[in-house]
Amino acid sequence: MKRLQNTAEIRGQGIRLSSAHELQTTPPPAIRWRFLPSFATNRSISLLMWPSIDPWTAVLCGAGSLGILLLSWLIRHFLQPTVHIEAVETLLTAAEQKFYEALDAAIDGRLLILSKVRVADLLIVSSSSSSARYRVFRSIACKHVDFVLAEAENLHPLAAIELDDSSHQRADRRLRDQLLDDLFEKAALPLIRFRAAATYSPRRIEERVGEVVEL
Repeated sequence: MKRLQNTAEIRGQGIRLSSAHELQTTPPPAIRWRFLPSFATNRSISLLMWPSIDPWTAVLCGAGSLGILLLSWLIRHFLQPTVHIEAVETLLTAAEQKFYEALDAAIDGRLLILSKVRVADLLIVSSSSSSARYRVFRSIACKHVDFVLAEAENLHPLAAIELDDSSHQRADRRLRDQLLDDLFEKAALPLIRFRAAATYSPRRIEERVGEVVEL
């Protein structure tokens, strides 16, 4: 063992140096640990050491966590924007209403006039390929036509009517119109288009409808 030549004592550091004696150190103060047995395997027992926690600290931490959760719930519950729901006064715009009145005079009760009918409710899409069928169905699922003429007895659709205003001149609307024209042609269901105007002639509407539907 190493021996020291000079005699000295260092206080406060737990080391005492003395000549002709071995180097001695004062052991650090013991730390309190809780030893909990944990059965990690069937053959061995491992000891997990958990430091002692002040119970008031644990209570404060738990109360703080609960407070944060309660605050977040209150914010989500009371600070959400209010959404108002109300029924529309009419299914038609002002331009559609004007055309409907002329169309009603032209049909004169011989057929039912339905408004805002979904295209997917007029056409049946089928295919051996589910992906191809879904692609076509998705293209028409959110589209509708302005009016549908149907038989009064069984609501069998005879023709669809579109009222084209200035928005149909846009590139995206032209693509939509071309898609509908192709689909209705393949389904052999007439799609009649009228340009939006300030006034309409019931006689002219009757002639156009009579070209594709027996009145």
